[in-house]
Amino acid sequence: MNTFLSKISKLDTVQDLILLSNQGDPLFFTRKNSKTENESSTFAHWDKIISALGQPQAAEFIFNKGSYYLCRTNIGYVIVGLADDNTLAMIKQACANILTKLSEPTLCKRVLLNLLSTSSDTLKPNIIKELVPYADEEVAAVLIFLLQKQYELAPGKKEKLLLLICQVLGYCSSYPAVTVLKDFLASRSKDLNTPGNEIFEAVRITIEQLNQSKVKNEQRNPAKISEKRDKTARNTLQNKQSQGTSAPFHTTLPREAQIKAMLDKGEKEDAVRLITQLIQKCSGSKQFSSAYKLRDWLIEINPMALTEIINTAEIIEAGKQSSINEHHLRTWKDLAEALSNEEFSSLYHAMTLMTYAKGKTIVKQGSKARTLIFINSGQVQIQVINQGRLMPLQVKEAGEIIGTGTFFEASVWTTNLKSLNCELSLLPRKKLEALKKYYPALESKLVTFCSDFQPTSTQLKKSKKNRRQFIRKNVSGRMVFTVLDTRGKEISAEAKGNLIDISPGGMAFSIHSSKKRNAVALFGRQLKISINTGVGSKMLVRQSAVQAVRDIDIVGNEYSLHVEFGKKLNGSEIQQILNLQRTSS
Repeated sequence: MNTFLSKISKLDTVQDLILLSNQGDPLFFTRKNSKTENESSTFAHWDKIISALGQPQAAEFIFNKGSYYLCRTNIGYVIVGLADDNTLAMIKQACANILTKLSEPTLCKRVLLNLLSTSSDTLKPNIIKELVPYADEEVAAVLIFLLQKQYELAPGKKEKLLLLICQVLGYCSSYPAVTVLKDFLASRSKDLNTPGNEIFEAVRITIEQLNQSKVKNEQRNPAKISEKRDKTARNTLQNKQSQGTSAPFHTTLPREAQIKAMLDKGEKEDAVRLITQLIQKCSGSKQFSSAYKLRDWLIEINPMALTEIINTAEIIEAGKQSSINEHHLRTWKDLAEALSNEEFSSLYHAMTLMTYAKGKTIVKQGSKARTLIFINSGQVQIQVINQGRLMPLQVKEAGEIIGTGTFFEASVWTTNLKSLNCELSLLPRKKLEALKKYYPALESKLVTFCSDFQPTSTQLKKSKKNRRQFIRKNVSGRMVFTVLDTRGKEISAEAKGNLIDISPGGMAFSIHSSKKRNAVALFGRQLKISINTGVGSKMLVRQSAVQAVRDIDIVGNEYSLHVEFGKKLNGSEIQQILNLQRTSS
């Protein structure tokens, strides 16, 4: 949903985009023309219109300067303002697809949590209210995280947001939240500038609710609760009896043997204290991988040690942020503002710092490396092969990003990159995938930030330099393909696609895939392509290599595959396909 909203908002015809809850509260909002009416009155205006129409499933409104389309989902109303109707059909189809996806409650919860992580403090209360029907331990974990980050909240919005967090935690049945709320109360009591007692009362009621819920749950099934409490201890004892020592966790952690010995003796609290000290030491010496492993071990040893778990997370984060190079912070100031502190520091430490001398090749045309390149200093020259000659196309400088097309979709590099003396930070795609487990909104934020940088394809069009050896011809119709292994053996069932264009050297066709990762997994693979020639039952067959996988549908269900033939088509074969198209049309 976040990607859906982000992609729609970038369309040239879309002037504003609103996600309005079924209670009339804004959950997402963006507007290209800021010189318009007050935002609050806009939301209220749409809420009245929707109520007056009896909360329709979908509706269209046409005005002198454009139109609006709205669609109801399980989360709320998507309202799209359009300057013209050129993309209306596409937006309707996209809304229909997202409507189907949001029929699953688990996905609705995930969408709301992602929105919460990326929204302003103004919109966060509205999103938290929408999370009440989905309140569980996962929601509680996110709310607790916000509670621990209270000092980063906007002063004018802080009290309302904290009050709502404390209230909604009462519905989550998360018993560990009781300890966190008590710590929160203690910290608030020390703050002489804390206004009023409303939050104190809300926390008191929430703690009471959680305690009552726990008692009722134990009364309903005391045997099950007792069994759950003893399960961890029983498993630990069995491990000790069978192995003579505690089960191994990691093999290269500092003072690991000493910690295991403490656990074998039942000295859990001492082990937790030692691990906490080691995390602080590792963070101070920039050994963040070991710090994270130690924290994972801490969580496994005692998942109820919430204070230590939260404190060690903050220690690691503080260490990561303090170790960021000041020059890097200045160069990427706008990116730092677009991301949270945790996202920016994690991104920084996931990248590899490289220095290239003048004239050194950074990336060769045809490379399959899915790497995002951040220019910290110096310059990078983009080159293109034009009619067999290597020609300079553009020079990129510090603060610019290269490789968005290959990174966010999947494509071979269509240009060369040459250093003019530069320092780069390289982010491999696998590193971003790992970060997304902890920061699910990171990729969509990066996509939005990188949209300000002109893609190489746009520059190529402006320069009128054609890097293609053959002219493509638009075609339509069906084709089939199978996936091959490295020995050329078919390893998949036959799948169908729709032709887009063709040339002697390759072709493009579209496929439908419910999950983007399944389509992207075809990048770099060998396929056997079969196309009907229209001459009896003869099929045109070619072994092909997938050079690019691109998203051609704004909700990601349709993808185009661009392949290069192992053996070129001759003029007669191309003509057969074009003749078949004319006959069928």
